[in-house]
Amino acid sequence: MADQPGPPDKQPDPPDEWRVYEEDKTPDPEPPSVPPPPVPYGGAPDVPHVPYGQQPDYNPVFVTSTSSSKAPKLILLVVAIAVLGGVVAGAIAIFAAVDGGIGGIGGIDAKNPDDFAELIDKLEEEKGTTEVHQVGFYTDYFIVYLPYTDDPSDDRQISYTWRGGDLEEWTRSTSTDPTFDLAEIDPQVIDGMCDPVLDEADGAVPDDCYVFLSRPSEGSDAWFRASASDDFGRSVYVEYDKFGVEVSSGP
Repeated sequence: MADQPGPPDKQPDPPDEWRVYEEDKTPDPEPPSVPPPPVPYGGAPDVPHVPYGQQPDYNPVFVTSTSSSKAPKLILLVVAIAVLGGVVAGAIAIFAAVDGGIGGIGGIDAKNPDDFAELIDKLEEEKGTTEVHQVGFYTDYFIVYLPYTDDPSDDRQISYTWRGGDLEEWTRSTSTDPTFDLAEIDPQVIDGMCDPVLDEADGAVPDDCYVFLSRPSEGSDAWFRASASDDFGRSVYVEYDKFGVEVSSGP
């Protein structure tokens, strides 16, 4: 067998100094911070800034509805909001129109002679008659009671409300009350009928006074009756004849 080489006669010399590994504990540098985008005072980033002294635009909202008489009603609602130095100011304007008047919010004054005269014309125009049983004068509307036909033996009665537009049917019933021609009543006599009542009814205001007109019973001259209640619910009334002259009064 051939001779194998033997191990080396000598190992390499060790180093003069051993180096010991030491961990580097120095923190890594942080990335630079980026500030968030500026936010206007009192709003989100996507809210446009309104310069001081200016107002944002306002948008009108139109709402339409129809009453039982098919009369169109138009309500215009305008809302404007402005931010001034952190103070919010709001303005709301409402305009409502029903035909020729503003029903429900004071379109007519039922105790005004001109509106009384217009009611008489409206009855003639729409119903072809001014023959009535009774008329109620309220704040901003009338209620007028008419015979259903011109047959004296027919006791059917129909009532209508009028607020400045078309006559609107209200009730159907029967009545044996006598009729009279409303066109024979001077509308001017209604003026001032509530004044004595309001003087006696403590706390009552003009809207608390109502007037009723009907043909008086035999022996009486009281065509009109104005009444109102005081703060304690006590009723005060004054009665007038066909020409507006006071004939009686009471608590």
